[in-house]
Amino acid sequence: MSITLMSFLAALAVMLISLSGVLFASGFLRTWMHRNLPYLATFAGGVFLIVIFHLLEESLHEGSVALAAGSVLFGAALIEALHHLLPSGHHHHSIEHGHEHSPIDGRRVLASDAVHNVGDGVLIVASFSAGPVTGIAATIGILVHEFVQEISEFFVLRGAGYSVRDALLRNLLASSTILIGVALAAFLSSSEEIAVLFAGVAAGGFLAVILRDLIPHTADAIRAHGGALMHVLALVLGVSLMLGVQALSPHTHEHADEEHTTEHLG
Repeated sequence: MSITLMSFLAALAVMLISLSGVLFASGFLRTWMHRNLPYLATFAGGVFLIVIFHLLEESLHEGSVALAAGSVLFGAALIEALHHLLPSGHHHHSIEHGHEHSPIDGRRVLASDAVHNVGDGVLIVASFSAGPVTGIAATIGILVHEFVQEISEFFVLRGAGYSVRDALLRNLLASSTILIGVALAAFLSSSEEIAVLFAGVAAGGFLAVILRDLIPHTADAIRAHGGALMHVLALVLGVSLMLGVQALSPHTHEHADEEHTTEHLG
């Protein structure tokens, strides 16, 4: 299966996450989500830590330390630039009872999400360029992160006066911009020279997400509601999940080196 096709399927899965808000519109699940949303963000941070390690390993395997460091810095700067370009509104909402939002807040959230998802599309292709296992691991992290984000945005839109149907539809349309990022990155990765840099760029991008988004969100949640031990457990669970994926996956570099040695000897 080609990198572009795998990336496209992963992007479609992320798009479908935008509809998850309907599951928590009312009843017991809404109450559960009020209580546990911050822990899911911390879990996503644990997933991203292992993804970053895999991407850095791939970047160093494919090029020099200087090239890897430069591509990581570029990836972090790219995501940081996207944050500065975003309208104020891309945030993890704590879904506090009685917290109201205006229609302007709703439009800001949608515009922010649309731009943010372009970046997710680029990161997905870059991760799959480093290998299928790394791509799948990165997709899991993005899915968890987007799940937290989309649930938050759903409640912002509902507080801004949108109906359940309108909130879901607008979230889905905003999420569809991830396909723009996939198409752009797939075009760029057709160049072998640029493809080599993609692993480092993706590592830097995910690192920026952790430093700017997930760590502050976890710190704010602990200051407001406590539960530091639960956040540590969520982080460890995310790391353990990705380590398990790594343990069950084929060691592509070792296989590649063995094949290269065999061909050389032949």
